[in-house]
Amino acid sequence: MIINSRVFGKSENKLIILHGFLGSLDNWITIAKKISDLDFEVHIVDQRNHGKSFHSENHSYELMAIDLRNYIEHFHFDKASIIGHSMGGKTACYFALNHSNMVDKLIIVDILPIKYKKDYNLIFRALSTIDLNSISNRFDIDNHLKKFFKDKLFISFLSKNLVRSKDGSFRFKCNLSSLINNIDNILDQINSNIFYEGKTFFIKGLNSDYITDEGLKRTKMLFPNYNLIPVEEGGHWLHHEKQKDFFNICKELLTT
Repeated sequence: MIINSRVFGKSENKLIILHGFLGSLDNWITIAKKISDLDFEVHIVDQRNHGKSFHSENHSYELMAIDLRNYIEHFHFDKASIIGHSMGGKTACYFALNHSNMVDKLIIVDILPIKYKKDYNLIFRALSTIDLNSISNRFDIDNHLKKFFKDKLFISFLSKNLVRSKDGSFRFKCNLSSLINNIDNILDQINSNIFYEGKTFFIKGLNSDYITDEGLKRTKMLFPNYNLIPVEEGGHWLHHEKQKDFFNICKELLTT
């Protein structure tokens, strides 16, 4: 099966954007439109178990990299540049290590190919306790999520995982049960006996703790030609929080 996507622009220069955990291609439409104006054909995709892509009991970086390879082969790309955020960044790392001939430029947003010890239990509890039979509008969803979180941006991000069915009721777009069951795979490190020789750009939000000096030491073994680009006042969702700065960085990296 081919993962769901939206395409902006038409060009020989291909770019694929991979969203993060519990995200979807919808998170990247604004950035995709702007980059398409730089003479790029931008493909934003829903990774498996997210958005409108297929659901599966299995979820790992190996499988998401296979999904990406199938997508590239389906559209007959020679190669593509890749932007990956969070989980999507780790997918991009795995893909580059195993299919370097298919990668042009590699941009990884606020993540490293290392093991993380993040606790997602609160997020899972917040989503799992939404009573789909009782909510009638997005105001109800937001009110429920406000019991768990204060950040309005994060609440909006999570609420986008729910959409209306044809009968007017709400349902989850993401395969929440599979993501819960596979969270250890999502947090796990990327293992490889080879390294990626191409240039890799890691963009770090300086208000985020996802990219650390210790993590960069291991990353250098897999991506020895990496460059670290800091974004002032940027958090983990820096492509939203500092969108102008983020776009200008991507513009420079992709066009030079």
